[in-house]
Order: sequence, then structure tokens, then C-alpha cells
Amino acid sequence: SSLLDTRGDGGDQTRAKANVSDVLTANPDINCMVGFYSYNTPRIYEALKDAGKLGQITVVGFDDDPITLGGIKEGNIAATVVQQPFEWAYQGMQLMAAYVKGDKSGIPANGLIIVPTKIIGKDDVDAYAANLKAMAGN
Repeated sequence: SSLLDTRGDGGDQTRAKANVSDVLTANPDINCMVGFYSYNTPRIYEALKDAGKLGQITVVGFDDDPITLGGIKEGNIAATVVQQPFEWAYQGMQLMAAYVKGDKSGIPANGLIIVPTKIIGKDDVDAYAANLKAMAGN
């Protein structure tokens, strides 16, 4: 496999979708697309749907846009890599509360705590979406 193209969009979602359409025209045999920003994967999904190519091209994304999660549930998006902002906030608040009370033991020597990303695929998209909803209080 090889990298055929990379396209920037300057944050313009219309351009992001047009980029996908352009790539499909220029490379009709393309078999994988990756969206790097939260809005990219939904625009890939929409462009593939418009072109009648949903499910024919492996799509991988980042972040948990509802269109991305829906595409994973349908089987038209392979997976997405998500961060865990609620976990960042929870751990940060726990550390700050302890720190204010004089307990600095939870802070690593290098000052960094890595909260790992998660890969969400078809097998865990429902549980992930339910957990998001619960954390948001909906």
C-alpha cells in the first residue's frame, strides 16, 4: 500500500468534502481514507455516500462526531481514535484537590500523566456512545 495524496482544507468543511470527491475522481481505485480532524470523517462519509461508495473504501477517523459514530455502527467507517477529555478533567481535578490539601504524591517526577486514546470500532461503538451520553447527563 502507498500514500496517494494528502489534502488540507484550512478548516473549511465544504473544501474538506470537495477534497474527498476530488480524490475519488483522481484515484478511483483508492481503498482507504483517513480524516484527521473531527469534521473530516463526517465529510468523508458524506462524499462517499454521494458517490455511492459507502462500504467500498475503508475509512478511519479521529474524534467522536455523531456522524462518525453512526458510520461505525453501520459498518461504513472502520474505526475512530478518540481522546478522553472527561478523564483528563477528572484526573486533573483529583490531582488539584489533593495538591491544595498538600498531597503532591500523585504528580509524576516528569510532571506528565498520559491519558491514553481509545480506538472505537463496531464492537464497542454502542457502549462508547452510551457512556458519552451518561457523562453529558442526557
